[in-house]
Amino acid sequence: MKRPLVPFLAALACAAVLIGALVISGNDPGTPRGYHRSKDGTLLIDVAHRPAAPDFTGFDVDGRPLRLSDYAGKTVVVNAWASWCEPCRKETPVMVSFHQRMKEQDVVVLGLNRDGSPGAARGFAQKFKMPYPSILDPRGKQLLTLPKGLLTTQGLPVTLIVDERGRIASTASGALGAGRLDELVGAARAGYPAAR
Repeated sequence: MKRPLVPFLAALACAAVLIGALVISGNDPGTPRGYHRSKDGTLLIDVAHRPAAPDFTGFDVDGRPLRLSDYAGKTVVVNAWASWCEPCRKETPVMVSFHQRMKEQDVVVLGLNRDGSPGAARGFAQKFKMPYPSILDPRGKQLLTLPKGLLTTQGLPVTLIVDERGRIASTASGALGAGRLDELVGAARAGYPAAR
């Protein structure tokens, strides 16, 4: 009579260990290994599991060719924005200040602009004195080249942190503050996710 109880107890113990591991890790069962979703919705990716960033390619507001790979060897904050996006208006001064403060440390900002016309993008960039370029992407096709599961929204702004090896270290939807941006870039450069 005790023999049928042993497999049941073994299965119960295995289930308890699995549930405990899921609770401790804080990840949903469908979340890929090495991916961590923070309370604020930011996705943080362990260095060993970071996917390669697509080589975003296009033209800037003045018609010059521009691509993400132009910044190889640097940590790149890729920020998708539009002039009609109110949260983008609030976030842009943070990005401008960050770019100016960090560019000498091999950390730069690259914009992905969703405006329908170069004129609207140019006007916004001039108004906010954006010192970094933006790839024009009026249809939002650049972000569609990202690996599945990296973004949780279709809205703007969206920010990706690409490490110096060209791999995506984190993604965030919504406006970032200066402190959170510093944390995400610091984690990308250090090779591990920023806790939150």
